[in-house]
Amino acid sequence: MPTRRSQITEWTLGIVGVLAAGVGAWMYYVPTDWFLGGLVEGWYFGMFIGAGLLLTAAFGLFARMAYVDDRDYTTRVVVPTVLALAAFGAAIAFAAILII
Repeated sequence: MPTRRSQITEWTLGIVGVLAAGVGAWMYYVPTDWFLGGLVEGWYFGMFIGAGLLLTAAFGLFARMAYVDDRDYTTRVVVPTVLALAAFGAAIAFAAILII
């Protein structure tokens, strides 16, 4: 029996993740003479890492609920799973760049 539940959690995590990525992209272009200019590099890498983790959670939750509904690996399950793995890979890549 398909589950009937709200997707508010997935949408909230996804929207906050996209907004965090947007703020990170904006922070990349902040001038260094800004009053927080010394923190600029860490800020945008941190925002990209946070956005990747939030999008991983959003796509992972959506893929899990699609799997529970479909009970098979359909396109509706595989695509969000691949997107969640790509977002997680991007978060790890930005974390490695920040550490290095």
